[in-house]
Amino acid sequence: MSRDDTSIGGSQSAFPDTAGTPADPRGPFLAPYWRPVYRFVRVASRASVEDAKDLTQDFFGYILENDLLSRFDPARGKFRHYLKGILRNFLSQARRDARAQKRGGGKTELSLDVAALEASGALAGDERLGPEAAFDRQWAAEILAESLGEARRELEAVGKAAWWSAWEAYDLSCGGAAGPTYASVGRETGLTADQVKAALAHVRGRLPELVRTRLARSAASPAEIGEDFAEIFAEPS
Repeated sequence: MSRDDTSIGGSQSAFPDTAGTPADPRGPFLAPYWRPVYRFVRVASRASVEDAKDLTQDFFGYILENDLLSRFDPARGKFRHYLKGILRNFLSQARRDARAQKRGGGKTELSLDVAALEASGALAGDERLGPEAAFDRQWAAEILAESLGEARRELEAVGKAAWWSAWEAYDLSCGGAAGPTYASVGRETGLTADQVKAALAHVRGRLPELVRTRLARSAASPAEIGEDFAEIFAEPS
């Protein structure tokens, strides 16, 4: 399957890289949700890749057209639960309406590439999990990936890209039972063993802070942040 066969909406994205809130469709608030939505659609509708892409595209157009973000009330529950409720209703209507895929009229252009997601193996077992759990699992992965990306950019900005490389080489290594050592990672990244140790401590300490900051953008309370944080770092079942 070619890249063109698995991308949606061309090169323009409807979600610019500026700060946003649940009620502000001009911000990137919805951007981390397209993969969770896609996985939900694939399972709930038993849709093909192409049909799931179309429905994902239409769903975000439907949200923005009907100004559904402005109706979100944090006092009534989590944003992702609100979004899943809208998605369930949208898919029910789509099944009843053969013209549902025309909804949006091309007003919302998303640049979404599903090739990497389909090839990653992340969708394996989604039918067993069900659409709700598949959505939540991908949502957790998106929050974690965004936070890791921010940690990397922070280190690069202060000239410590090697620290990030050390963390990747050590904490993400799958190299045998013994695994890497501070010394071996140091040789690979040009750091001393003590610098490698400091790099690991930095990323491990900074990552939870960045995750909590991202969660706070949509959470209604510290308790909700704590619940979502525990979900993100829970061991996969």
